[in-house]
Amino acid sequence: MERLIIIGGGAAGMTAASWVRRLKPNMHVTVFESTKMVSHAPCGIPYFTEGLFDDENLFMTYTPEYFIEKRKINVKTNSKVEEVDLRSRIVVVRENQEKRKYEFDYLLFSTGARPKKINAEGDRIFYVHHPAEASYIRQKLWSFNRIAIIGGGILGIEMAEALRARGKKIVLIHRGRYLLNKMLDEDMGKIVTDKVESEIELKLNESLVSVIEEGRVVITDKGKYDVDATVVAIGVEPNIDLVKDQLKIGQTGAIWADNHMRTSVENVYAAGDSTESINIITKKPDWVPFAPVANKMGFVAGNNIGGKDVTFPGVVGTMITKFEEFIIGKTGVTENEAKRYNIKTVSAIVHHKTRARYYPGSKDIIVKLIAEADTMRIIGAQIVGEEEVLGRLNMMAAVIQKGFTAEDLFFVETGYVPPVNRVWDVVTLAARKLFSGISGE
Repeated sequence: MERLIIIGGGAAGMTAASWVRRLKPNMHVTVFESTKMVSHAPCGIPYFTEGLFDDENLFMTYTPEYFIEKRKINVKTNSKVEEVDLRSRIVVVRENQEKRKYEFDYLLFSTGARPKKINAEGDRIFYVHHPAEASYIRQKLWSFNRIAIIGGGILGIEMAEALRARGKKIVLIHRGRYLLNKMLDEDMGKIVTDKVESEIELKLNESLVSVIEEGRVVITDKGKYDVDATVVAIGVEPNIDLVKDQLKIGQTGAIWADNHMRTSVENVYAAGDSTESINIITKKPDWVPFAPVANKMGFVAGNNIGGKDVTFPGVVGTMITKFEEFIIGKTGVTENEAKRYNIKTVSAIVHHKTRARYYPGSKDIIVKLIAEADTMRIIGAQIVGEEEVLGRLNMMAAVIQKGFTAEDLFFVETGYVPPVNRVWDVVTLAARKLFSGISGE
């Protein structure tokens, strides 16, 4: 009987396990997960912190027991893989304080990402990353009043919103000129920054020097802030220590894999946030550690291990978040990213409303489209609005993935009904502005 070992029971690992089980019912599938949770959703931690739900089991799409009983997958939680020997095809796992060796024929590495850390330790310094730690973090943060958040990316502003909703005083410290600067261009990022700055104490253009006194004092190159606790949200990195000396590592620092999720070692696969991909626009290596990508990588890996040929097409970098009533989305490349890849661009921004003039409750929405200057192929979109953002963002992800030009996009037959749109959709107007220079209705 063939044996598959999966290291990591997150989105990619459990998706792969499920598809292998479907395609190869007789394969022995074992998943080792170092925490008590599998098929978990880290993106829910800010909303748990806010108190929008209390049952930590809701972080899991399915429980370990479900996979064991219903899908006949050998799931071992609280089991940490401490060594991997790809040549000998052996993993060493610590279970119940004992070390055990397991042999494999196939291996899937899906250990995800881990938070980048600062050079400081203390009982009041927190890294928000894994749902298994969410209850502890929430309990601790709820007991404090003034909290510093280091980092103005997606997690930083989500935690700022969550803790502010709990009545906490927040100091958000960010080294960039504007928030979400890795996700948005400055013209769009400034809109979000102005909104956040109107709600919380925001410190821009400040680089962290140190955090001292167990997390009670944050020192930057421009100031010193006395707080009760510090949340560090400066990004994540691939969690690849177990195999970084045995597998080819890509340019992004994540594991290299081909479009079948095969690594540089035969019958060893990688998927999820530990794994590099190819950007469909730039054709360069890219690393997009988000759940939709991880799940699809797991689907591809599971199908190929199961004997069915499926390829992963690459990524376009779709991401979305929110702060208060603002929904903020991006797909494709920003103008800043395009410059780094020497892509000449043109762009258009359109401010619009989400409903017909006569229909009550209309909200603001702003769309920025970016096109390759020579071909007018759409390569990026950024959307900020109070409603109807996600649907447009998803449409733009498909448009970019399939190589539509601005004119192609203009002629997409969009839907119209007064409660949720105007007859001239904001994306249609932005596309028209790109290739004709005309904006407005």
